[in-house]
Amino acid sequence: MVSLSFNAKSFKKMENPTSDGSKRVKYVCYAQANSIPLELNDWMKTNPREQKMTTNVAKNIINSLIDNTNFHELNRGIVLSVSNVSYDNKMGVVTIELGDPEIHGNIDGGHTLRAIFELQEKKVIDDDRYVFLEIFTGISSPVELASARNTSVQVDLKSIEELQKSFDVLKDILKDLKFSDRIAYKMNEHYNDDVNPIDVRDVLSLIIMFSQEIYCYKNPEGTLNDQQPIQCYTGKEATLKRFVNLGKEKREKMLNDMRDIIPDIFKIWEYIEANFDKLALKVGKRYTSRKYAKYNDEEWVCSSSYFEKKLHFVVPKGLIYPIVGAYRSLVIIDPKTHKYKWTKNIDEMLANTASKLVGIVLDEKTDNPEVVGKNVNLWSNLFKEIYIEGYLI
Repeated sequence: MVSLSFNAKSFKKMENPTSDGSKRVKYVCYAQANSIPLELNDWMKTNPREQKMTTNVAKNIINSLIDNTNFHELNRGIVLSVSNVSYDNKMGVVTIELGDPEIHGNIDGGHTLRAIFELQEKKVIDDDRYVFLEIFTGISSPVELASARNTSVQVDLKSIEELQKSFDVLKDILKDLKFSDRIAYKMNEHYNDDVNPIDVRDVLSLIIMFSQEIYCYKNPEGTLNDQQPIQCYTGKEATLKRFVNLGKEKREKMLNDMRDIIPDIFKIWEYIEANFDKLALKVGKRYTSRKYAKYNDEEWVCSSSYFEKKLHFVVPKGLIYPIVGAYRSLVIIDPKTHKYKWTKNIDEMLANTASKLVGIVLDEKTDNPEVVGKNVNLWSNLFKEIYIEGYLI
């Protein structure tokens, strides 16, 4: 249990007026900004998003804290969940206790708290600057309160699901992959780090294309299903919702069943993206002449999405998704273990078929990669090409 203290005025206890049987109690006060302990910086896990301090909102908070003696009235304040709280009326000191980082800590007002910390370190906060604090005890989970309170900039679904630990199995599966520490599971995560963040929705969209729970490529009678996972390209949020709506038990089973092939899915993406120009040349196409390739033989223009290989060209995702999605036709499920595996060696299949798929994509009569990515017939044709190679040849 960690005990932290700070100076405050107008401390009040507010009992729950609905008598709903919960043990939740709210305390409010005006906390002296320069006395708020920096150790609270270690208790931010309960906030559903990371704080992006380069935005105009964050800069305005910092300026207001410096310029306005009535900052406590102008700012919405900070919300904390704690295990216990007490107030020394004579000394004007609030003491809070925090024990569980999954429950206790900052729930709302993270930008305000970060602004206070930044100015504390510069020693520029006057003694007469106060901030409104709401302190809750008896909370069993921060999710509902965090979701309701974070409304000035709407908290996205992935941030709430991260609070609910919906991605824990996914994190375990991806932990040994090179890009795992760049995945952003909540808003603004890694924004202040020197990395190129990957939205967890992009990660899930790739995986879910191969899911036989969500996009089964065969009907119960054994015929091919015409449904293609185009929404994985066009609707990242919708894909996340489909994942969430499976329910905890189903989605965790799905991921665990797919565990053995998931690293290969990202290998497929990397192979297509990093070798797109060479694959095109194999079938007589010059990809780097396309305007959207942004080709520059003398400079690196981008890095591959997941493994960050330096590239002289850009490959829009609208070109990559249908190609990668075609390889889902190689998925089979072991009838005894229910584990996913490939019907053929995936490295050999990539070497033998990827250039043909790239050629088919580049034959599309449009210069708009987004239109390519939404072309149902293209997805279907690419899928059948790999299905034939995988099962009939």
